[in-house]
Amino acid sequence: MFGQYGVGLPREVRDQYRVGKPVNPEELSAGDIIFFSTTAPGPTHVAIAIGGDEFVHAPSSTGVVRVEHLSSSYWSPRFLGARRLGN
Repeated sequence: MFGQYGVGLPREVRDQYRVGKPVNPEELSAGDIIFFSTTAPGPTHVAIAIGGDEFVHAPSSTGVVRVEHLSSSYWSPRFLGARRLGN
């Protein structure tokens, strides 16, 4: 999706975690990328902030996209950090 707007982003989650500026969770804005540790130590899953406590992500390769809450009992303990791309 970022490529459609001229924003380059590496393909691998671990590489994506190294780009952009770190963002505190309380300062998340729509479009920030959020990283989680789900299947192994370190960043293994990425999502896009959509505002407030919500983010959008694809939990599997089936093409289904879901909206979740960062504060949920599943996602909150798995949160690693967030990055802001561009300015």
